[in-house]
Amino acid sequence: MNATLFIALTIVDSVTALILFAGFLSDRMRLFPVWHKLGLLLAVAGLLSQVFRNLIYLTTGVSPSDSDTPMWALKDLGIDCIGIYYFSIAMKRRYETRTN
Repeated sequence: MNATLFIALTIVDSVTALILFAGFLSDRMRLFPVWHKLGLLLAVAGLLSQVFRNLIYLTTGVSPSDSDTPMWALKDLGIDCIGIYYFSIAMKRRYETRTN
């Protein structure tokens, strides 16, 4: 991958992390379930770690090692938390409509 693509990816990840974090700080977030809040925070942490990883690559030209803890995977876990929560709601509603 060339540097231009990494720069674009770093900018997009940074902006997305800022938008998600601003949304997390919103007053309306009190209405959302804990799984949703946890998922957003994990996604923000994963996106920011990906940004820092990209910045290391862009400034040094060397890709950092992920062998110990790939922090960028937190963004995937955050999306998983949100998805699992909404899937469980859908299954619960489906079960309730079948039993009634």
